[in-house]
Amino acid sequence: MAITALFALIVVVFVVYSAIKSRDDAGNKVGASSTGWMPLELGWSLIPFFIAMGIFVWASLVFFHIVRGP
Repeated sequence: MAITALFALIVVVFVVYSAIKSRDDAGNKVGASSTGWMPLELGWSLIPFFIAMGIFVWASLVFFHIVRGP
């Protein structure tokens, strides 16, 4: 639960920072077009996925070890 809270806190901090940094007070700015960078996008999608899957597998093994009888 602590690991989940840590990840959630990191995401919230980055979202709030990005919202504050990119806000438009005057309302007349137009955003720049972005093409993206595929390795970065894959990295921040796949790395957390594999971390989460590793935690899931580990937690499942611990759970089944506790639940199974001798």
